[in-house]
Amino acid sequence: RISVTYFKGEMIGRQLVRACSNWSLASFARRAYSDLASAVGSNSETSTADVLTDKFGRNHTYLRISLTERCNLRCQYCMPEDGVQLTPRDALLTTEEIVQLSRLFATAGINKIRLTGGEPLVRRDIIEIVGELSAIPGIKCVAMTTNGVTLSHKIQRLREAGLGALNISLDTLVAAKFQFISRRKGWDKVMRGIDDAIRHGYQPVKVYIQYRMAPNFRETMFL
Repeated sequence: RISVTYFKGEMIGRQLVRACSNWSLASFARRAYSDLASAVGSNSETSTADVLTDKFGRNHTYLRISLTERCNLRCQYCMPEDGVQLTPRDALLTTEEIVQLSRLFATAGINKIRLTGGEPLVRRDIIEIVGELSAIPGIKCVAMTTNGVTLSHKIQRLREAGLGALNISLDTLVAAKFQFISRRKGWDKVMRGIDDAIRHGYQPVKVYIQYRMAPNFRETMFL
């Protein structure tokens, strides 16, 4: 799996975008595009087949894109109660840059893209992003990992735009525990989002749990 973060971090050689939060905020989009375009467009026999092949001979076909650091929850294991210092807007990948990079990765063999965050549904352009990525030749599936809080309001448009798979984070089946873990209300909205996803044809809807949270140990077998 290859990961792209929401900011324009710097590249390290041809290890295209195994991006980490400690990379400097610089010209990620331009340098990543230039480096990958150069590799894919070269005349060498291995230009396309090997550009996303690691030293163990594994050909990577799965791209994970973190769209934002913003989130509408404050889960104890993930984020401070008061949130984090946000990256300046001009350092974030735009919709156009996300699509441009994804197209280029598709020419190098990527066929599945997963959108994550933060919480990807807080991006105002999320429907547009899903639609653009779904239309890229060679992309077989656009998936998303979400906390599900606002999913019900967008599920129909996401389905119509081409979202093919869903993972939903749900750490507990008890509303009070949900509020304790996430420091926010919204358990009922997540449950409604799961039901709506099933009604819109998502099979399966995968549920993700942070097992290490003490309040939910006994629920794990049911989840």
